[in-house]
Amino acid sequence: MKTLTVDRAQPDLKKLVEEVHAGSPVILVLNEKLVKIERYIPIDPEEDSPELEAMLLEGVRSTFTPYSREEMQATLDKLRRSERKK
Repeated sequence: MKTLTVDRAQPDLKKLVEEVHAGSPVILVLNEKLVKIERYIPIDPEEDSPELEAMLLEGVRSTFTPYSREEMQATLDKLRRSERKK
């Protein structure tokens, strides 16, 4: 695995991306910070995989899950009641 400073990697970034894509991960160093660059292989949604299932479950369980109409109405009602009390 190759390790380079960011300054050293910048001029040859295209070549570096080709190397990483071919399977050779690279460690980049910026001051005291280290990052690993490795090939990303997208998950095929047509293929059942544990990774895809985990990503979907994370999305369903996240705080960004859409609220139902009833939940939104209850939140609005609660807000209106609190505004009236002021």
